[in-house]
Amino acid sequence: MKQELEEEGSRCLLLSKQHKFNEHCCIRCCSPFTFLLNPKRPCLDCHYNVCKSCRTYSQNERGYICAACQKS
Repeated sequence: MKQELEEEGSRCLLLSKQHKFNEHCCIRCCSPFTFLLNPKRPCLDCHYNVCKSCRTYSQNERGYICAACQKS
């Protein structure tokens, strides 16, 4: 699991260096954001924008946490 998280982190770092990639696509699954069907939300931990299938709402922190940050 540790190796999986490290690979995810390095992949996200590479994608985030692409010009405005994370403004248009989810950093975790690369699906495009749409206004109503798949809106982007920032993760409270890593601050990347993630889609609705790659995040969960945290009642304690009152915000969204991506799946990778939730695992770690």
